[in-house]
Amino acid sequence: MNDAAPGGAFFICTMGCKVNRYEAQALRESWAARGMKEAARPEDAGTVVVNSCAVTAAAVADLRAAVRRFRRAAPEAEIIVTGCAAGPAGIAELPGASRLVPQRDKAGLLDLFSGNGATGPPGFSANNAAGAPEFSVSSCDRSRAVLKIQDGCSHACAFCIVPSVRGAARSRPPEASIGEALRLLRAGFREIVLSGVNLRAYRETGGRDFWGFLERLEDTLAPDWAGRARLRLSSLEPGQLGDRALAVLGRSRMVAPHLHLSLQSGDPAVLMRMRRGHYEPEALPEFFARLRALWPRFALGADMLTGFPGETDAEFETGLDLIRRLPLTYAHVFPYSRRPGTPAADMPGQVGAGVKKARAARLRAFARERKEAFLRSLLDVPLLYAVFEEGSGDPRTGMCEYYAECLLPDEGAARVRPRVLTPVRPLALRGGRLLTAPAQ
Repeated sequence: MNDAAPGGAFFICTMGCKVNRYEAQALRESWAARGMKEAARPEDAGTVVVNSCAVTAAAVADLRAAVRRFRRAAPEAEIIVTGCAAGPAGIAELPGASRLVPQRDKAGLLDLFSGNGATGPPGFSANNAAGAPEFSVSSCDRSRAVLKIQDGCSHACAFCIVPSVRGAARSRPPEASIGEALRLLRAGFREIVLSGVNLRAYRETGGRDFWGFLERLEDTLAPDWAGRARLRLSSLEPGQLGDRALAVLGRSRMVAPHLHLSLQSGDPAVLMRMRRGHYEPEALPEFFARLRALWPRFALGADMLTGFPGETDAEFETGLDLIRRLPLTYAHVFPYSRRPGTPAADMPGQVGAGVKKARAARLRAFARERKEAFLRSLLDVPLLYAVFEEGSGDPRTGMCEYYAECLLPDEGAARVRPRVLTPVRPLALRGGRLLTAPAQ
């Protein structure tokens, strides 16, 4: 333990997903409560914590480079590497790191500076019988707060390392999540992003699934907060979308009109090789047609993985045809890259780099067209409600309910407050963003 660090200071570098950011915030709050100070630079800290990502080989390479950089900047500091790339199924040894703390033991870092052996805030227990996540927050370092309700995944997609590093799916007790949502709202946050490693795997002890939890959360929050705050859903599995989803979304007064799908491919044969045969992509166009009757305007994003082993030209075209029939407004496109330790890394039929690059380019071009068309349609909306950034973010930029980035002129930034839902008038498109003006 390095509580004799300069000024009792720590520095956190977080890589990867929203869940990692959430856990970093929990560490930050725990250490601040023990009198520790957060340094703005690694060279001003006695303890440097790198919260790592392992989803791709490139992410692990970025981790190695970061540790080398921090060791040069802070040669006397204790450098602790934790997260998905540390320990089992990740990096066993890392030059420059003082020690590695595997993801399964990350909660123990909550008491890094107390030495009392506790494993987290009240109500949480690392690796307990209920499998509850171990972290809790009361604030966020960004204007849109993240609420982690689930961790781990038991599905084991062929390309994914996450189950090996985060373990089996487990869900946070609903009372803890709802209580945390209320704390965040009372702290001034007006958008909460419900997040987890795999929200489809959310299950409460009594059997309630994600949609049941969302219904309960809304029933608790809406009487006081509907119209004053909103909930945003993180990435969903296509298999979650059915009659139950329509019923819950249709009656919601707080969920932002925006869904993001972990789609990966629109071809059934490719999905089967990915070990994602638990949903039928052909059912999606009908679902979104029905959703349109409930949400006349909504944003829809998707993660797309192209060039998976064995993907033929015909399978790629089938997938492309499927997404053309979806009301997508943007997409995150990734050419498949081998991730050591996953079944897909050793599959036959590895697709050449040039083919993957060309397919990704076609998908991205399609996504750009859809995004621009959607942004243009938003120019007809009289008022949007954006949450503008704070801290290290640009105070001129924010995110509206339709997951479109809003930009204020310099003089407009002084007229808005971070975290709150700010009414703005869309004026024009500028560089893939909406130029807006405060409406009050």
